[in-house]
Amino acid sequence: MPDVDWKPLDFAPEARPATDANPIRDVAQGNCPAVVFRQAFPAEQCAALVQYLIDEDLIYDSTTALVAEKAVSAGVTDKWTGLNLNPDGSPRRRIDIGTSLGNIGEDQERFLSESAETHRLFGRLFADRPNPIQVIYNRLQDISPGKSVVTAHEPDGRQYGPAIFRVHYGGYAYGPHFDSVHNREKRTNYAVYKYQSQLAGVLCVQNTTLNGVTAQGIIHRQFWNEQVDPWLASGQFHDFAEQQNIDRVQIELQPGDLYFFNTGLIHEVPGVPGDLPRIVLATFIGYSDDEDEIMVWS
Repeated sequence: MPDVDWKPLDFAPEARPATDANPIRDVAQGNCPAVVFRQAFPAEQCAALVQYLIDEDLIYDSTTALVAEKAVSAGVTDKWTGLNLNPDGSPRRRIDIGTSLGNIGEDQERFLSESAETHRLFGRLFADRPNPIQVIYNRLQDISPGKSVVTAHEPDGRQYGPAIFRVHYGGYAYGPHFDSVHNREKRTNYAVYKYQSQLAGVLCVQNTTLNGVTAQGIIHRQFWNEQVDPWLASGQFHDFAEQQNIDRVQIELQPGDLYFFNTGLIHEVPGVPGDLPRIVLATFIGYSDDEDEIMVWS
């Protein structure tokens, strides 16, 4: 039977946790699947942001015929959008606006150099308009009493990217997986390797809809371990989850909603090939009980 007590902590607009609560610890320990802030960045501002990114030529305008021509071309060379377009050679498409530790972290100098460019880009983009990145950091601070939320940095002060826009075209899906600098990528040469728990903060900027169905994240009540690995590798995790009667929750988001969850838990986002791309602003988060700083990166 599903555990009815394992459910997200869900905050209405303008609501905040009680002063004696410690939601981030609950998420880090797996006692709570997610913390959700509704309309953390108002929906009308999300719509304006999407148009702004189109006007800046950072994403395709899906309402025009030109997007069809661009979407089938592998020759995109723009430094912000070219590297991660169609990364696996499939018809599915993804554009990243920002710098991804997961994608280019093998080359630390390149990662830190491109992260500096991302800071300059976001500084320009949000110099005189509402900044959704700051919203993520502020809400993370709200659930992290006694901690200091900062952009991840190396001992020499060089910073990681503060966040990343991920733009998913054509039903781009994430199968069951986990994310961990420590346990998956094993990036021992990065400062964030020290953290016991890796979380994520994801702001829904635009959703995609097909026949009334939207793309929504699913979190399984199963931390990654070596027993789970073969089921993930074979694409049969759903069979394992059914055999083990593993609880799961689906986090229903509308544009403007923000949620935090533990990326060590197996999670997924089934693809929905609607007309509009699914757009999120995403961060990874390093948390340990014994560390005063919570580090955030892309």
